[in-house]
Amino acid sequence: MNKSFFLIGICWLTSSCNQPSTSTETNLTTANDTLQSSLSSKVDTTAIDVLKASPDKYKLVLENDHVRVIEYTLKPGEKDNPHTHHAKTSYVISGGTFRVYPENEEPFDYVEVQGVTKWSDRTSKHYVENIGTTTITILLTEIKSAQ
Repeated sequence: MNKSFFLIGICWLTSSCNQPSTSTETNLTTANDTLQSSLSSKVDTTAIDVLKASPDKYKLVLENDHVRVIEYTLKPGEKDNPHTHHAKTSYVISGGTFRVYPENEEPFDYVEVQGVTKWSDRTSKHYVENIGTTTITILLTEIKSAQ
């Protein structure tokens, strides 16, 4: 059942990457703008691969010439290790609250909402802590042509 869900999600995410936005998208402008501006304003040119930085939190689901799909899971109280992200889409399978620790900046809290899909440009070095009471699971699709 989980593999079917992931395969459907992967197909949907990869096919929707080139589609125009629709009015059915959830508007999280304030939270998403905070995350985007804080993490992409000072892009670190030294990439730190999430699969190598925190292999216990990030699992490769699919990779081809166009995309790399990764499942990210962070249980309450857990932290991942410092990493960067390539340009990507994300789909929140199960949401929660985490604290983002950008390098050389003040940490900030961010809420991931189940069912929300969003685009993020390449992000600079940071790590994340789950400060909520629920396990956060996000499906990330890195777009290789946007790296």
